[in-house]
Amino acid sequence: MAQPKPVIESYLSGFTRPLKVTHAYDARLFVAEVGGKIKVVKNGIPIHNPAFLDISAKMNNIEWAGIYSIAFHPNYQVNGYFYVLYIVKDGFEAQVSRFQRIGNADSDIASTVETPILTIPFTNIDAGHRGGDMAFGKDNFLYITTGDNGPGSRGVPGDPELNAQNPDRLFGKVIRLDVDSPVPAENILQKIWAKGLRNPWRFSFDRSTGDFWVGDNGQDGWEEINLLKATDVTSPKNFGWDYMEGNAVYRNCSCDIATSFTAPRLAYPGFTNNGGNSASAIGGYVYRGTKYNSFKGCYFFADYISTKIGMITPDGYTHGAKSGFFEDVSYPSIVSFGEDKDGELYTVSFFDGTIGKITLPGDPLPVELEYFTAKAEECVVSLQWKSVMEDRFSHFELQRSTNAGTFETIKTIPASGANHVYSVADANPFEKNTFYRLKMVDKDETFEYSRILSVNTPCTADPLSVFPNPTTDGFKIGGLKPGNIVYVYSTSGALVIKTKATTEAALELSLKGFSKGIYTINVEDSETGIVKKMKLVRE
Repeated sequence: MAQPKPVIESYLSGFTRPLKVTHAYDARLFVAEVGGKIKVVKNGIPIHNPAFLDISAKMNNIEWAGIYSIAFHPNYQVNGYFYVLYIVKDGFEAQVSRFQRIGNADSDIASTVETPILTIPFTNIDAGHRGGDMAFGKDNFLYITTGDNGPGSRGVPGDPELNAQNPDRLFGKVIRLDVDSPVPAENILQKIWAKGLRNPWRFSFDRSTGDFWVGDNGQDGWEEINLLKATDVTSPKNFGWDYMEGNAVYRNCSCDIATSFTAPRLAYPGFTNNGGNSASAIGGYVYRGTKYNSFKGCYFFADYISTKIGMITPDGYTHGAKSGFFEDVSYPSIVSFGEDKDGELYTVSFFDGTIGKITLPGDPLPVELEYFTAKAEECVVSLQWKSVMEDRFSHFELQRSTNAGTFETIKTIPASGANHVYSVADANPFEKNTFYRLKMVDKDETFEYSRILSVNTPCTADPLSVFPNPTTDGFKIGGLKPGNIVYVYSTSGALVIKTKATTEAALELSLKGFSKGIYTINVEDSETGIVKKMKLVRE
């Protein structure tokens, strides 16, 4: 099967040298410009003025050496904290500081007051390697990449100060900070999580597995994409530079190279090995969105010089086993990828000032429904749907809501295969109106939602109750008065149980041996003759 080829759709424009796009755990996007501004995108519309944050006056160089990365605290919706990595004005150091929004979680304005977290004392900022990315891992720690502080010129020795392998230097490393501790950067050398990187410009965590992916810019000969699985507890973690460049020996370390370092997940020819046509790997993300089934688990990356976009496929990939660059998929001056709350991916053009969206028109979904219906009969809602395709599909989760905004799962139904008709009865809908949807979950735990159904449910509060409902056998009726007569009718209308309540205690009954379906329970008051009806679902 041929490898699926993405289409980069135009999405946003009008930015000035953007470097990063991310989210704050809601529907908005946040775009950081190198010049010192972070701008909000709401409903696909950028808010250029005022900016969410404007710290332009703090930048070393608003065209090249300003904001490099931003990251929102995992608890941002409550505490409003976010972090900015930028190059300090009139200095060489990189600064990581905490900022805070003004107002509630949906506020589009932040305070310019900063709380310094970490200062990285680079000495060759304008021409050297600084890495320059940040992200929170699944452990809620903040990870920061740093370059080796080398000059970055072609044809000169790489990492001349031998920083990347030096455990006493912060350069060429991944640093892991607990930003919720009183002094996050205390004993900072003990917080080096990985070493052996040259210029790790962009990295990310797989939101599903927690795996760490990083694109490391090569010296002259090789570019590389590195992967460290979340299950890898190797310590210390070492990506090899400057003993290795890609899979090639760069400097003899007098050690067992084959077992000492984490080899690249993918290495490709760099500047001198490709006639100057490629250089500077741009790390991206593993696709965990819900729109494009063929991309699930695939990692996207790019090359800055060639502007080409590539993909690394996971083990067992069934849509085409090729990993590498697409022949004719590119994005101008691509400097970063981004991910929104739902796991959909974006591209960032530095010079064009645009944001693109990664799409795959015509991609088949993991499951396709022929129909999804809901019908209320008194206080029981019968839901039914039919699948016409189930590819690598796991299960349905039937969900309901009072407001079509916040849903609860009321039943999980395993996949039964294409063309299967699923039927579920909800005997406990909400008063007046109930909303339903299906959460359709693939085997890799990605998912999508069906359309939302609205059902009029004229149910009123009543002291009588039947529980559990649905049941597989036994059930109880609560709220009875002594003397009440209980009649239970099958789905065909046959009387299967008749009994009288003698106390106010819940009456215990059983449907063992009876068929599945919806049963009608009539409760007759022996004094007034009033009959009240309830529905019970036997599964």
